[in-house]
Amino acid sequence: MIRQRKDRDGLQVQVYAGRDPLTGRKRWVSRQVPGKGRAAMKQARQVEAELLAQVAAGQHRGSKTKTVAELIERWLEWRLSVRPISPTTVAAYRGYIDRSILPSLGRLQVGRLDAAALDTFYARLRRHGGKDGRPLAASSVRQIHAILSGALTRAVVWGWISHNPARLASPPSREQADTQPPAVEDAARLLRTAAAEDPELGLFLRLAVVLGARRGELCALRWSEVDLDQGEILIAGAVVRVPREALLAKPTKTHAKRRVAVGAGTVELLRARRVAQAKDALAFGTTLAADAYVFSHVPDGSKPIDPDGITHRFRRLTRRLGVRARLHDLRHFMVTQLVAGGVDWRTVSGRAGHADGHMTLATYAHFQQAQDRQAAEFMESLLAPAARPDAR
Repeated sequence: MIRQRKDRDGLQVQVYAGRDPLTGRKRWVSRQVPGKGRAAMKQARQVEAELLAQVAAGQHRGSKTKTVAELIERWLEWRLSVRPISPTTVAAYRGYIDRSILPSLGRLQVGRLDAAALDTFYARLRRHGGKDGRPLAASSVRQIHAILSGALTRAVVWGWISHNPARLASPPSREQADTQPPAVEDAARLLRTAAAEDPELGLFLRLAVVLGARRGELCALRWSEVDLDQGEILIAGAVVRVPREALLAKPTKTHAKRRVAVGAGTVELLRARRVAQAKDALAFGTTLAADAYVFSHVPDGSKPIDPDGITHRFRRLTRRLGVRARLHDLRHFMVTQLVAGGVDWRTVSGRAGHADGHMTLATYAHFQQAQDRQAAEFMESLLAPAARPDAR
């Protein structure tokens, strides 16, 4: 469409660019051509032809005014639709988006976001992007970078931008995990005290050590997954706490089930737990279902315990005993003790529920001192005959 401008000399060229996919509103692309007469009309027709070609090629989709906030929300909606994400991961994404990304970058147009702006943003987060202005951990900044990079990659696919500036940005380097499992004597003291004072907590901690299971996996454990005759436990899912929501059941972190063997002592404790639960159920006029939760605070075992509640109980115990350990450190304890005991990496990785042995090796390689010393002594024994003076 070419028409005379009302307010001044010149022509206005307007081309229909389709409807916005979200609002349904018509979009127009316009250009101004100065002058009048045949020369101006000829130039206007050339401009019109150029705009029509650009629209046909997929340009002018209304992306120039899109903000980072619009992109992030559209990306998150798309991401949730393509494949399942853990509820805790979704909550973590939402937290990073609401607390860090939107306040600083939300109003910025996507096309104006570049590597320099991202590097400045990451540096600011590292200095005072955490709670109460404290520094934000490098791992958190890397998570924010991953969200932005994923959204900007999708913006390229959608034709909003021509390239992903996050690929040129420099998030902080990955920090070495501070994996410090408790000493054997401290772990034994924790289990011994818990078993004497709080049998439920004692059994929970023992399974955390023996199975190397995550707390959510133990909270989700049902009696139908415990084979007392064979001494095996099936880790099939997890229970998670999402802010402002009820407890949610989900698959394991790797979305894979694993069957783990347990020893006779642990089997006896499990038997005692089942008998105690059955008696409690009868006392309340109900029965314990076959698929009841092993750890439950309702008579029929139909609801799991809260993972956060177990963590709070464990913290109170460690503070009282003067032991520096997190609940998750009991999982590390199992892995490090098995490695030091010479158990092969594949078996250790399988018990821990890692996606592959490389993760176990990368995380716990610095706990191989015992095996390394054994290797040194073995090589010494091999070379000892060659070191003798009479060796030929």
